[in-house]
Amino acid sequence: MIFLDKIDQKQLNGYTLVIPSVSVGNVGQLTIDLLISTLPTKKIGIVHHPAIHAMVGGDPYNPNSKEVTTSADLHLVEEHSIVILQIRAPLIKRERQKFLEELVAWCKNVGIKDVVMLSSCNAYERWDSQISGTQLRYYTSNVSESCVQMLRSVGAAELEERTDEFGKKQRFLSGAGFVQPFMDICELPVATLIKFVDEGDNRSDAYALATYLNAWRHLLKETNPSWKAPFSWKNMFGGPQPVGLC
Repeated sequence: MIFLDKIDQKQLNGYTLVIPSVSVGNVGQLTIDLLISTLPTKKIGIVHHPAIHAMVGGDPYNPNSKEVTTSADLHLVEEHSIVILQIRAPLIKRERQKFLEELVAWCKNVGIKDVVMLSSCNAYERWDSQISGTQLRYYTSNVSESCVQMLRSVGAAELEERTDEFGKKQRFLSGAGFVQPFMDICELPVATLIKFVDEGDNRSDAYALATYLNAWRHLLKETNPSWKAPFSWKNMFGGPQPVGLC
């Protein structure tokens, strides 16, 4: 499933995997773009799986590169012992569970110590009490109490539970993608960072989520870092309308 062509898999032992969940507004993926563009990353491989829609294109981070980009690839940040998985296409539902299971198995095989997942939830599904205050949430499994305290101390609240029609309490993850299915099967410590968002221009949401991650993991020295957007963001909404139509 995962092909590493520029690194020995053993080198990833003890690393943290950072992944996006394909969610509302693509905020997790946009945040990953900021991390790859800003941190000293090195592309080390690609991911191929029947669950991921196939695509190919030019390098989204370097306009002068001849590197081919596919649906998903891996980037290394040796300085912080982080490996970043970027996913650029939605997962095919009937293959999704198999992909998540194989991803968890790969993590165990190479010695990944923990996982950070970046996601978003539909803002229109908020309770009245969630409309004001921080729009950042964390959701964890198998992590230490000190980790939870750190997540709370840098400006987020724990994702609230809701009671369903059967009286069962569970996290309400509207629009969050594969967050819950992944956390249900992953035995490694997982911390998911979430922001309530609306569909539209979600670049500001990505900046906010990246800054929250940085406050927790100290990837950059600045308290309010200047994140570098990839040049591909210039075409996020296409070019201007033809002059003849004006």
